Amino acid sequence: MQIRNPSTAGSGISLPLIVHGRLIHSTSRTKIAILSKATLGVNEHGKIAFVEANTDPTDAAKRYDGFAKASILRLKPLQFLFPGLIDTHMHAPQYPNMALGMEGDLKEWCEGWTDPIEASYSDTSKAHRVYPGMVDTLLANGTTTVAYNSSIHPDATIALAEICKAKGQRAIIGKLCIEVGATHGNMVADVKQSLKDEQKVVEHILNKLDPEGDLVFPCIQPRAGSYVSEDQMSGLGKLCHGYKSPLSPDSGNNALRVQAHMAETQLEYKNMHELHPGYKSYADMYNHHGLFGPRTILAHCIHLTDRDIEVMAACGVGVAHNANSNTCLRDGWCRVRTLLDAGVKVGLGTDCSAGYSISILDSMRQASNVSRHLAISTGREKWILGFEELVYLATMGGAEVCGLKDRVGDFEKGKDFDALVVDVGLDDNVNVEGWEGDAGAMLRKWVFMGDDRSIRKVFVSGKYVAGKDLKA
Repeated sequence: MQIRNPSTAGSGISLPLIVHGRLIHSTSRTKIAILSKATLGVNEHGKIAFVEANTDPTDAAKRYDGFAKASILRLKPLQFLFPGLIDTHMHAPQYPNMALGMEGDLKEWCEGWTDPIEASYSDTSKAHRVYPGMVDTLLANGTTTVAYNSSIHPDATIALAEICKAKGQRAIIGKLCIEVGATHGNMVADVKQSLKDEQKVVEHILNKLDPEGDLVFPCIQPRAGSYVSEDQMSGLGKLCHGYKSPLSPDSGNNALRVQAHMAETQLEYKNMHELHPGYKSYADMYNHHGLFGPRTILAHCIHLTDRDIEVMAACGVGVAHNANSNTCLRDGWCRVRTLLDAGVKVGLGTDCSAGYSISILDSMRQASNVSRHLAISTGREKWILGFEELVYLATMGGAEVCGLKDRVGDFEKGKDFDALVVDVGLDDNVNVEGWEGDAGAMLRKWVFMGDDRSIRKVFVSGKYVAGKDLKA
């Protein structure tokens, strides 16, 4: 497997790098900053060294140390620089199943489609066949960071982590823990073995694959409260707290990241209470076992109680909103506005393969539609997500949910350069005729009409990892 070297990859682009042209990024849930003639510098470590407005790039190269011989990338009039997109919930092993099985509800879909495909990764060679192309496709669609759900198999999970590292994609990865409630052998009944396998993956990532914490981050991953017993939940909580990371001083209650499903359907909520009796709420169960904290990612969160939201907000957890899959499987509508108003972090997820698209642009569109469906059904426009909010959720919101707000999500000085060069001057998918001088209109057209054809270059930590003219 070849790792592209940023000093040689594609069209002569190397580090340090100066990008000059239109720059667009979210600065808050309600504001999008547009700099029409920005000059942005990326140092040899792939971090943003400076961002200036109305500055000539050659002049900037002279003024900043280390940039005298920097490569200069000048954007075309209908191109703009945009932060890398962040997928807060994606099932890697389900990638081959995209667009299949959506005729049923969640239970039918899991038993008929999810369990069989996930169980098949007991053959680790399948991971090596499926995951490289999947990561390439995600990068080509502008997804620079992904919170991946894997399978119950430690070796297949390690393969996923190694492929992400090799291809330069930022990723959160952990072995999925399923003990009860699944079919087709897609579970590990031996709690000790399951915990041992989880630890194996965590330690491989921390100690061998990415000890500096540059790209790949391990996580603890119970599938959901309805699939993991009290004993294993307790063991996962202890494992979560057994690691200290000096690279993450804001880790709060949980030293490792956590990914889990929560309140996707009413049946799942009911099954959780039957498996874990005595808790006031779903959130209380997770929190009791030490799995709640500012780096906990909870997928779906549709059927929440007031108590759930109270505990979630107090613990600083984040929610992956998966509007596409929730609609396809008829799970329900996540009330994103309620979560945001309560101070709960929210990002967007594709939830492949219950969601039929791996594009975060599609997730933005679907989140917009679901918010409008809520307004239609209730007669209350408060549910509608504004365009600025959609941009925020796809970038900075996702960074917050993934515990990476200090690393990525916008073009703030000191952050890693995770970025896209977007081109809306292409007749085959985005038509901006008559709006060539309006950057806001160009952005809206790309979000609602664009796809991978519009994405010319993709950078992660300054490395040129995907794009139309990338030369391996």
